[in-house]
Amino acid sequence: MSRVPFYYRLLVRFFPSRFRREFGRDMEQFYADRLREARSGGRSGAMLSSWSHAALDSARTGMRERAAALRGYATTHGAQRLKPRPPSGPRERRGGWRSLPASVFSDTRHSVRLLARKPGFALASIVTLGLGIGASTMMLSVVDTVLLKPLPYPDSGQLVGVFRIDPEVTGPNPSAMNLSNLYAVPYDVFEDWRDMSPVLESAGAYFATSRTLTGADRAERLSGAMVTSGVFTALGIPAALGRTFIAADDEVGAPSLVVLSHGLWQDQFGADPTVLGQQLSLSGVQYTVVGVMPQEFRFPFARTQLWMTFSDQRKTSPVRNSGYLQVIARVRSGVGLEQAQREVDAVARRIGEIHPAEVEHGIGLFPHKDLVVGSTGLGLLILLGAVGLVLLIACANIANLLLVRATERRRELGIRQALGAGRYRLVAQHLNESVVLSLAGGLAGLIIAIAARGPFINSVPGGVPRAGEIATDYRVFAIAAGISVVTGLLAGVLPALRAGRAAVVDVLQDGGRGFVGGRRRNRTNAALVVSEIALAFVLLAVAGLLVKSFSRLTSVERGFDAAGVLVMPVTLPTQYRQSPVDSYMFFQELGNRLAAIPGVREVAGASQMPFVGGMSFPPTSIETLQGNVEDIHHFSVVTPEYFDAMDISTVSGHTFTTADRFSTEPVIVINEAMARKYWPDENPLGRRVRRDIAGDSIWRTVVGVVGDVRWNMGQEAFPDYYIPYAQNSLFFHTMVLKTAIEPTSIIPAAREALWAIDGDIPARVLVLEDLISQSASVAGPRFGIYVLGSLSALAALLAILGIYGVLAYTVEQRANEIGIRIALGAGTRNVVRGVLQRGLLMAGVGVGIGLGIAVAVSRITSAMLFEVSPTDPATLAAVALLVAGAALAASYIPAHRATKVDPVEALRME
Repeated sequence: MSRVPFYYRLLVRFFPSRFRREFGRDMEQFYADRLREARSGGRSGAMLSSWSHAALDSARTGMRERAAALRGYATTHGAQRLKPRPPSGPRERRGGWRSLPASVFSDTRHSVRLLARKPGFALASIVTLGLGIGASTMMLSVVDTVLLKPLPYPDSGQLVGVFRIDPEVTGPNPSAMNLSNLYAVPYDVFEDWRDMSPVLESAGAYFATSRTLTGADRAERLSGAMVTSGVFTALGIPAALGRTFIAADDEVGAPSLVVLSHGLWQDQFGADPTVLGQQLSLSGVQYTVVGVMPQEFRFPFARTQLWMTFSDQRKTSPVRNSGYLQVIARVRSGVGLEQAQREVDAVARRIGEIHPAEVEHGIGLFPHKDLVVGSTGLGLLILLGAVGLVLLIACANIANLLLVRATERRRELGIRQALGAGRYRLVAQHLNESVVLSLAGGLAGLIIAIAARGPFINSVPGGVPRAGEIATDYRVFAIAAGISVVTGLLAGVLPALRAGRAAVVDVLQDGGRGFVGGRRRNRTNAALVVSEIALAFVLLAVAGLLVKSFSRLTSVERGFDAAGVLVMPVTLPTQYRQSPVDSYMFFQELGNRLAAIPGVREVAGASQMPFVGGMSFPPTSIETLQGNVEDIHHFSVVTPEYFDAMDISTVSGHTFTTADRFSTEPVIVINEAMARKYWPDENPLGRRVRRDIAGDSIWRTVVGVVGDVRWNMGQEAFPDYYIPYAQNSLFFHTMVLKTAIEPTSIIPAAREALWAIDGDIPARVLVLEDLISQSASVAGPRFGIYVLGSLSALAALLAILGIYGVLAYTVEQRANEIGIRIALGAGTRNVVRGVLQRGLLMAGVGVGIGLGIAVAVSRITSAMLFEVSPTDPATLAAVALLVAGAALAASYIPAHRATKVDPVEALRME
């Protein structure tokens, strides 16, 4: 039994006789109508007739009992209790925890039947939830795998990356420093660490490289890594076939060995188990195959195809200041990272005593998982936040639909409560309906997430770390189910609470003229729409800022013209690298063949060039008025035609000529950034620069200054200098072709020109514009625009649909009022203005709240922008106008429908 509700006490106190009379008459009329309908329904009607007779008798009995209780309360004003319904009445009572499963099953079956009667409502809700849940499931599964899931190695938490560090930069806590301030390690320094650090078990060194596989019809360039035996021991993954490297393979004089990836073993050798012991020619060096790794093994990168032992030349190199290795190790079991760091600090001090040059270097330990994830984590969390906003907007939209649906069912809810249904039952029923709806949306979302996972991962520039580990397993299903349930509860809690407050008074007012409850309901619907608009505004603002940032990024002055430029990276075989003369003759012949191709306007060569890869920063001495300055600067070795082929402007002096050879005065060309840094108030021509590397430590005279060239679209040009190829002992690696026709049409001929000289050299010919477009500095922002733009468009669509739905419902609810106003002389223009004003008011409030949120999160978005303020007034104003225009368009249809209300019909209903 339940206490007399508050609204019963008020009604009985002020209108006791009227309440009893109208309440009883309405209940009896309801069941009489059902009885009349049942009697005209044939055989099925006979079944309903018997039910209606019983229900009518029960209702009458219940009305008499309830009226008596209310009369007693009205007389005494005491806390009388309503009498329970007879056991033969409808099943609308609590049954305790034991009946909970049956109650849930009954509610679920009832919810499915209700949704089946409204297929349009169900389909719209499922699609809306499916999009939100699908995007959220996909992003959560990616974040779970990349950031939360342990690495696929035994006891992966013990794996650490070991780097050289500068103690003055890192401070007392090296593991908290920026990962970009780490230094690679020379081979002999790695050996000291391995032998002198007992806290580090199974330390191994590696560096990524590539090799040319010859022996087939055409040479093939393979990505690989040189590793020591400690790498495989630290990772703890055995070979699937054969063996990995052992400590004896690291000794000087050991044979050259190679371990194949599972993919290379299948593609190149047809998964032949007899591949063990075979000889492979990799860039002219013979390696013996000793093992094949499992399919899931991916180290250090996903595309690594083979692992090779170090050459004796690298093992015995005495240069301790030339770092190129990365080190991975396993911390001794039971030792934490802080304790391990203290122990390797002591090792660093001992090494400094033995090798005084190492005093300035420390040793830093970093969790290997942090190195694998890198900066990807922040981008994934931002995208996760964006899809979370879309999911919240979808929840608000579904909540609005459920509120409207609950309002349409208020007569049913009032009758059910009058028959004894408690608030708990009504709330539980509505929450059940919402969860059933969200589970159906979750199933659709799971399908969307599985279908979109591959394209999403492939579209991320540079790939997603651990992308190969993302699979459709129980974790994805659990994530989808969890999101679905939470979404259903979030979307259904407000309508359920509103349904739980349904009262008999609503039934009595249903046929009246008042709109007491309607205005409160409209305010709730409007508040949900305002929240949708606010969240959509945030996403639209971020997308707009990214678009403006990307526009400025792609229109920035690069310092060269990439239109019609082809690049051909060339890796010289060993026989051409015996001397500078041999390499010079090779490139001279290749250049002549390429220049003879129809449509080629200019042919040049460079050791490094923008967006192709490969950068070198040797120690450099610069002659200034204040004396010689030692610094580290980037340089490129180029042919004289390079500046014309790349359309790099000459600021002063001149560039190289064919007369610049080994027998002439050494010359150098610098860029404007270097001139500004070292000779800001004087002419740098005639000054000298020296590249301090072995075999080329000579002073070169500056003969020209050229324009700055950006090597990264998101960064300013740095000081740079150029050395003529004919005065350099190193080899350049890239041919540059400036074409007068469509560059892709020349690619086949360029390949044949290279193969005509040597068929064992891999021929890769690339369009420079495509390389720029695919670079991380361009592809990353473009990907952000694509994802956030799609999400913001979806959010805006949901918000606009929310405005339309609320206004359409409001117009329908106020149809009588609007009709009376028209009958009393109100013009259609006034009616339209009133509806449009309501839509613009919701949009305005939502934009204001969204603007505040956008400003609050500006610190997060600033890291994603290029030369654009996160509070750029023009962008925010444009987004606000866009939202206002969309809200106006969404409001027009309900406003136009309001003018079609028939005033005669409205008066008749009154």
